[in-house]
Amino acid sequence: MLIYDDDGERRDIEGKPGKVKAMGLDLKRSDTPDYMQTFLSSCLLKVLTGGDQDDIVDMVKEFKKEFRDKPGWEKGTPKRVNNLTKFKNDVAKYKKAQNADFKLRSSEDKLQKPRLPGHVSAALNWNTLREMHGDRYSVEITDGMKTIVCKLRDNPMKMTSIAYPIDEPRIPQWFQELPFDHDLMETTIIDKKIDNLIGVLKWDLRNANASETFEDLFSF
Repeated sequence: MLIYDDDGERRDIEGKPGKVKAMGLDLKRSDTPDYMQTFLSSCLLKVLTGGDQDDIVDMVKEFKKEFRDKPGWEKGTPKRVNNLTKFKNDVAKYKKAQNADFKLRSSEDKLQKPRLPGHVSAALNWNTLREMHGDRYSVEITDGMKTIVCKLRDNPMKMTSIAYPIDEPRIPQWFQELPFDHDLMETTIIDKKIDNLIGVLKWDLRNANASETFEDLFSF
């Protein structure tokens, strides 16, 4: 909501439109990047102050141009990784049991592959590739660490995502060369969150997806 009178104190003065009160929305969630929170706040304020569909389309289109210029590792989702050691041990036990003799594997106690949350798998993938590349400079992800989770396209390692420590001071070259899924991260970070915010308006925002190349081809 946009508050004009806040318990007797006017908020729509000195050129200000009022005070936005937003709770339970993506623009307040910890898994929404700071730059996306700022953009969602701008969209919400535009709607609350009379902005229409065309206004939002223009805003989203411009924002997407900036987003697409970002490197893949800046398009991820913030996630805190808890109980990483427990999940890692569960995976190790499963692999050890897989390598046991046939009688053990064919017993009544059937092996069940541990189910890992997506961001946990992503964190373990970082640690795995870090070790494979002999990277002694990058920080290992440990319990409770805050990370950025990035989506990946098909790759020989069969990894669908990978995380890196949010405080990592240096993005290693091997990480920069990974096949990031830019389209999927754009859908996750921008499209879904905008739909969660203003989808109830049933506005058609498909024009916001048009690329500059597409627009140039048909501008004549």
